[in-house]
Amino acid sequence: MKKLRQGNLLQNIAALSLGVGLGIGGTVLLQDQVAPSAKTVVEDPAPEQPAEPALTTPLLLKDEQAIGSEQAPLTIVGFSDFECGYCRRFHELVMPELTAEYIDKGLVRFIYKDLPLPFHRQAHPAAAAARCAIEQERYWEMVDALFDQQNCLDCKGVVGIAEELNLNTTSLQACMQEERTQNLINTSLSEADLHNIRVTPTFVIGPTRRDGKHDGVIVEGAIPWPPFKTLLDEQLKVKKRS
Repeated sequence: MKKLRQGNLLQNIAALSLGVGLGIGGTVLLQDQVAPSAKTVVEDPAPEQPAEPALTTPLLLKDEQAIGSEQAPLTIVGFSDFECGYCRRFHELVMPELTAEYIDKGLVRFIYKDLPLPFHRQAHPAAAAARCAIEQERYWEMVDALFDQQNCLDCKGVVGIAEELNLNTTSLQACMQEERTQNLINTSLSEADLHNIRVTPTFVIGPTRRDGKHDGVIVEGAIPWPPFKTLLDEQLKVKKRS
């Protein structure tokens, strides 16, 4: 499956610089008990490169929250982490434009998938709280609040943020601990791992399907609105020609 990555040129330059650094700094000269004329050079093995993200099977959309018409020609599935700064940037700078110009006009359907990264302590509880806000029909409000108050996730906690929204926190906390809630998040994590999706945010953009599945172009990173819009327009043209 085709993948687009933000800043390929800069990454290539960075990778080249890293390679040079490893070539210089990754060499060890063992001189103890060895004559100067018989120096032994030991080189560190090159680090294994992570596999590129690619869909081996279509994504499954059952039990995921969507915004936008089911009849929209294009669907975007976004893998996100509530403690990820780049995800917050997308939510604040790109999502409003996307909503006004494409979702509200029936051109795009947007679906969230959870990808709480293991080094973000509050990301998994936040994902559970957002899913459990569905029971109170407040999912998107909870999503907004979690991103808006991302800097307060440690000090307030997700339950504190939910309380400020006047959610029933007793039922919310009970739902967060339920096995079915944890299974939904873990299923999303397993799906991301299956397709080597490890960057947040990551988007899969493709034609809307009617069978509860999804595939398309993989886009990594919080891409600014102008190039993101260009990509959507290109995909809509492809869909129109098909």
